[in-house]
Amino acid sequence: MFYKNIFYFRLIKAIGGTEQFLYEIAKKYNNWDITILCDDIDPAQRARLLKFVRVIVRVPNQEYECDRAFFNFNLDAIDFIKAKKYFFISHANYEELGYKPPIDNDKLTNYIGVSQFSANKLKEWGDILNKNIEVTPVYNPLTLEPKKKVIRIISAARLDDKVKGGERTKKLIAALDKYAKENNRNYIWTIYSNINTNIGIKSPNVVIMPPRLDIRPYIADSTYLAQLSNDMETYCYSINEALSYGVPIISTPLSILKELPITDNEKIILDWDCSNVDEVAKAIFEKEVKAFKYKAPADTWYKYLAKGESTYKADLNKVVNLVCISRYTDIMVNKNFKEGDILHNVPTFRAKELVGAKVAKIISE
Repeated sequence: MFYKNIFYFRLIKAIGGTEQFLYEIAKKYNNWDITILCDDIDPAQRARLLKFVRVIVRVPNQEYECDRAFFNFNLDAIDFIKAKKYFFISHANYEELGYKPPIDNDKLTNYIGVSQFSANKLKEWGDILNKNIEVTPVYNPLTLEPKKKVIRIISAARLDDKVKGGERTKKLIAALDKYAKENNRNYIWTIYSNINTNIGIKSPNVVIMPPRLDIRPYIADSTYLAQLSNDMETYCYSINEALSYGVPIISTPLSILKELPITDNEKIILDWDCSNVDEVAKAIFEKEVKAFKYKAPADTWYKYLAKGESTYKADLNKVVNLVCISRYTDIMVNKNFKEGDILHNVPTFRAKELVGAKVAKIISE
């Protein structure tokens, strides 16, 4: 069989720039006769290429005939391809790769760099290898799909605690995965939970992260906050934090919600038994949430605290210098110290703790 254009790349992996180049060629020029030839290919890459162009896994020693053959990095198949023109495409700076480009093959007739920088570098290699070549800069194709919003959900919950909604979380994830696949949508659910959380969540759209105290910037940058607890929440900081940042919530019908100044615009409710989970999944992707301002209920703790100036603040302003007498990791500054290290300007309250722990001693105040 005669092919017009063959693009050869030995191993087409799950991810990579050359892999993306081949896909972009396939998308933009699929009305032309394009064939992707390789020795091995990732199944997902093969599936998406086949929507546009022919993909052939090379049979050893089998010959192929074409008008133009384009080689990406590897020339392994060049002796088995009969072509009118043989192109080598430079996708990299070979100085950084640590090996020379395979351009000393006499069958090559044309040379392409995917940028002017790439072309210049390949020309330099030609000079080094005593091969006078002309390299043409040809930028990679790039065609963008219509922009679709990625739904970003966040949770901060001890999911290994049975009252915190781990099973509901799994059911909602399954419904979201199904909807996303059927409707070509995307979402990412980041769950900050116990480090040992293992409740059987398996989804390419979910990330389990260790807990962190500086969670609020991540809440504020999310599309939704999900809190799927049993009806044991009696204030729920994460819900109030999210709403205060203008981030709507995905919640169970918590009783506390009745006390908060929110409307249907600011919430999506998953029933206790998850009977409406498919409707909730659809709403998460499709609901148009209007911008809102929320103010958490005002506290009145000033009525109950005994008045009196802080004596602790004065201790915070007093500092001393310490010398480390034993190797240790300081969790307050996230740093390792060894014997002999000087710790400057340590607040006195912390100095007392370190001296008491026998890892440091005071050298000056």
